[in-house]
Amino acid sequence: MKSILVLGAGRVARPCVQYLLGKGHAVTAVDLAQKNLDQVLGGHPQGTGLLGDAGREAAALVATRHSDLVVCLLPPRFMGPVARICLEARVPLVHPAYLDEEQRSLSAGFEAAGVTMLPELGLDPGIDHMSAARTVRRIRSLGGRVRSFRSLCGALPAAEANTNPWGYKLSWAPESLIGASLRSAAILEGGLAVHRPDGTTYRHPELEEIEGLGWFEVYANGDSLPYREAYGIPEVRDLYRGTLRYLGWCETICAMNRLRLVSGEPEDLGGIPLRDLLARRLGCGSDQVEGAFCAALGLERHSAVFLRFAWLDFFSRRPIPTSCATPQDVVSWLFGEKLVYTPEERDLVVLRDQFLVEVPGSAKLLRLRSTLVDFGEPGGDSSVARTTGLPPAIGAHLILEGRIRTPGIHTPVLPEIYEPILEELAAQGVALREEETEV
Repeated sequence: MKSILVLGAGRVARPCVQYLLGKGHAVTAVDLAQKNLDQVLGGHPQGTGLLGDAGREAAALVATRHSDLVVCLLPPRFMGPVARICLEARVPLVHPAYLDEEQRSLSAGFEAAGVTMLPELGLDPGIDHMSAARTVRRIRSLGGRVRSFRSLCGALPAAEANTNPWGYKLSWAPESLIGASLRSAAILEGGLAVHRPDGTTYRHPELEEIEGLGWFEVYANGDSLPYREAYGIPEVRDLYRGTLRYLGWCETICAMNRLRLVSGEPEDLGGIPLRDLLARRLGCGSDQVEGAFCAALGLERHSAVFLRFAWLDFFSRRPIPTSCATPQDVVSWLFGEKLVYTPEERDLVVLRDQFLVEVPGSAKLLRLRSTLVDFGEPGGDSSVARTTGLPPAIGAHLILEGRIRTPGIHTPVLPEIYEPILEELAAQGVALREEETEV
């Protein structure tokens, strides 16, 4: 029986921990909230819950628990420090967050120490990487060249749970969603890099139809350019990684950005009415907010954006809690209050990878498409929790079994990693539908 230390017992932890316990491992989970620990461990006899600050106390926890492997489910800012701690202790590490420069700098150290670290092993990043890498391997076996690659992912309420005018509900902390409103993006078009800095990506939405689900809005998310090298497709001319949302999301986020409502700069906000925050932004009196809002954004009062802001209470006289120190805190408070799932509602995860491929001896392009459509369980685990929590759990189990043994830091684009993980995900009910057509 192997011993695993899981740092963080938040929204995606339960499927991860339960999978590891089901494989016969002893799991110690650490979190600030006892209710989180109780939920993820479920009273399993091989599970131990520790109340504590897993981020700040990571070094002591790794040193004293003597675990065979660490799974880190903390926010991304903790991944670099935890990676250093695991390298010093020579303990394998798995996590679902993006690999940053601090972690990259440790790659030679992990390799020299003979220790494996698997980052970017969740849904996005994670399953998207593994699906793409598997398809590229097939393309190369055909002697094909990739002309374009498009990867889209979205975590949304299922149609019957889409019960608010924003078309969104929270599967994770609202701070992460709001912070992404100012994220920069870069794509490749016709071989040329196109940059969309500081949230301007929301001004360039596209449409995508997912068969059986309908039409969605798509916007470029993050920097797509490094994936030419990561996926081994240097010849690609068009490269786009994007996020799926229900229609209307992008225009609403553009309005929030124009009004600087996602600012993290401290302001004296506690106790003032919500509409007065808008009045400050619009430079008008409190009684003039609605008209000034429409004039500043070029809207009518019957517009969907105006109605969404009204529904969220931005035009109300509700006092802002004294705990809100920034406009971003205010939006986080409102999102956390109103964009929430009820216990019986399902969420939805959609992931789609699409390649257009030139194949020798054919005058036509080959379209290879992989699509994952996964729903949460009413009253049980969300789809986001399963698709984010199962990949690191499976990766951890494979390391401890000796089936993944390559030392160093590896995103899941090696066959040794993605083949067994995708196979096991399919066995767990998380499977991609593969399509191949000529265009």
